[in-house]
Amino acid sequence: MRAEKILMGKGFPVDLIPVPRQISSDCGVAIEFPGEKREEVLSQLEGSRLSIVGFYTRDPEGGFKKVQ
Repeated sequence: MRAEKILMGKGFPVDLIPVPRQISSDCGVAIEFPGEKREEVLSQLEGSRLSIVGFYTRDPEGGFKKVQ
C-alpha cells in the first residue's frame, strides 16, 4: 500500500490487486501498472525500503512471466 501511495503521488496509473495465484499462493497484494513504465516505477521506489519480489507480465495464455 505504501508503494501505491508513492506511485499515485507521482501520477502513475496504478491499481492495487491481489497477487495472482499463478505467482504466489500467499495472501498478498501487487501493484499493476503499464509495463512500459517499469523503469520509471523502479526509479520512484528506490530508497523506499520496500521489498520488491519481482516484475511480471501477462502472457497471451493468461499466465504470468517473470521479467526481473
